Amino acid sequence: MIRDNYGRFMKGSMPWNKGRSCVYSEEVLKRMSKAKLSKHISPNTEFKRGHAPWNKGIKGLNLNNGKGWFKKGHKWPKEIKEKMLKNLRKKVLLKPNLKMNENLAYTIGLLKGDGYVGHYSRSYRIVVDTTSKRIAVHTFNALKTNRLNPFIQRVMPSNGIGKQMQYRVIAHSKFFYELYKKLTTKRLRMLLDTKDKIIGFIRGFYEAEGSIWKSKDGTICIAIHNTDLELLKLIKFLLKKLGLRFNLNGPYKNRRLGGRTSKLIYKVTTGSKKQVFNFITLVKPSVKTL
Repeated sequence: MIRDNYGRFMKGSMPWNKGRSCVYSEEVLKRMSKAKLSKHISPNTEFKRGHAPWNKGIKGLNLNNGKGWFKKGHKWPKEIKEKMLKNLRKKVLLKPNLKMNENLAYTIGLLKGDGYVGHYSRSYRIVVDTTSKRIAVHTFNALKTNRLNPFIQRVMPSNGIGKQMQYRVIAHSKFFYELYKKLTTKRLRMLLDTKDKIIGFIRGFYEAEGSIWKSKDGTICIAIHNTDLELLKLIKFLLKKLGLRFNLNGPYKNRRLGGRTSKLIYKVTTGSKKQVFNFITLVKPSVKTL
């Protein structure tokens, strides 16, 4: 039947297949009949007489114990073998730059707020999940600058809470894992000893755990929240070193994560127009800005 511009059937139109007992050609019916017998239905995928499959005589796909894609004793061409060894050597000898700088401080701030550093068997993973593509790109560049090999995945949340696409930045490094596990708040206070390092750390933590909004009376407010009181005390201390005055408030019930059963939450906040402006101008976050 004929449809209008909105996809609706038009009254009085004649269906194109009215009066036909079968709408398929003889060739299509023949292929459908073969499909029911588990035969190839496309002429492009049918095996020709005398054709030898590429995997004839090869058993298994696991390279262990002599079974694999290639038979035992297979030798790679010299140029391919040299390239493989060269790439492997690069990965084995790759050591990240773990001397504290603005990029490393930014990465650690993000991880402390909304990231994860863990150890699985022989794998040491650095993971940052975010819904902001901009933050993901900045994290990728920061890790790359410190001689890590990150990559970005696009994933959908599986916990049923959010429906927004997430960007997952992943890197692997035993050296970084060992450094990160030693980063107590006391240790961080010692390492963040210059202005650029402090700004990098606060920027990362704010982009992970911060928010900015306008209240009913028109006041613009900034809040950085977390369940770790000692960490927020460090954030307030670092903000003070930058000349920014924030208040530490709490504890509050964390209703978003289950109310009484969740950890109490604390906030470093300001509602001062001057402090908000100075914070945005000095820290320069890529998101959650004016």
